[in-house]
Parts: sequence; C-alpha cells; structure tokens
Amino acid sequence: MVRLSIITKAVSKIEKEWLESRKAKTDGTPSTTRSSGRAGRWTKPERRWIKCNYDAAHREGNDISGLGWIIRDSHGTFLHCGWGKFQGRVSPEEAECSALIWAIQATWALGYRTVVFEGDNLNLNNTINKDKVDLRLQHYIREIQQWSKCFTATSFTFKHREQNVCADNGEPSIGFI
Repeated sequence: MVRLSIITKAVSKIEKEWLESRKAKTDGTPSTTRSSGRAGRWTKPERRWIKCNYDAAHREGNDISGLGWIIRDSHGTFLHCGWGKFQGRVSPEEAECSALIWAIQATWALGYRTVVFEGDNLNLNNTINKDKVDLRLQHYIREIQQWSKCFTATSFTFKHREQNVCADNGEPSIGFI
C-alpha cells in the first residue's frame, strides 16, 4: 500500500511537470520547478531513447541509505520507477554508484536497450565519462561498465539536483527515499 502511494505521488509529480511544460509552450512562459537560477525542468532524451533518472540518499556506515529511479520515454511519458534501501556507504559517490547499478539492472530487466542514465553527482559522471581514476570507486565503475556492454547504447549524463528532482531524495512530495 505504501509503495502504491509512492508511485501515485511520483506519477502526479510527472503529470504536473508535463502540464507545466505544455503551458510554457502555449503561453511562452519558462517552466521551472525551483528558483535557484538553474532550470528545474526535466529534459527529454533523443527519439528512440529512454531516460532513467536515478539518485541516492547517502547515510554513512550502518545507517540505511535509499535510492530511487524513474524511467520516461522521449515524449516524457512515465514508464517505470522503483526505489530501495541499502546499507550506508563510505561516500556519496559510492551511494550514487549503488543507485546507478540498481537502475541499470532494473532498466535491463525491463527490456530497455538504448538508455540515458542521468544523475546529479558530477564527480561520478566525470569518473564514468572521462575515465577519471578513482581507486575508491573502481569496483563500482567496473560493474557499471560491464552492465553497459549489455545495452545497444548508453549515455551517462549529469544534471543539477534541480533538474533531477523526479529522482532526487530531496523531493519529499515524492518520497522515494
């Protein structure tokens, strides 16, 4: 019952974003969900791609951490979402890696093969895309790279938290984490 409530809230949030974006197109007003100077709007992936936004709520040590992911198509239509809990990690990057691996595995299991994975941790994104060496993350990165080979095509992108609000742990109305 709680999970259904979470999914209902997530879908409601997505519908609100969609309605705001449609309004912006018709009346010319920009659509943002936060006023920090960064556009707070989710962006669509290219045609024939889907986008999986993911995020983690980092808690150190034995404290329970959480994660959430949401999948939408190139029209912005909600397809699937999920959330979970795991034992805390040493760093926020390790927690984000755990969330990304979970999102990759779920996306694969759901049959998607051309996917943009989008998160709000710039350090992780740079480590994946620029082959930046981070010994602390190397086993996570290897796992991410191995799973990526199973897909037709993948892309790993960074968006600020305001643009990743659909999966962000800081969005209490969704309650993923």
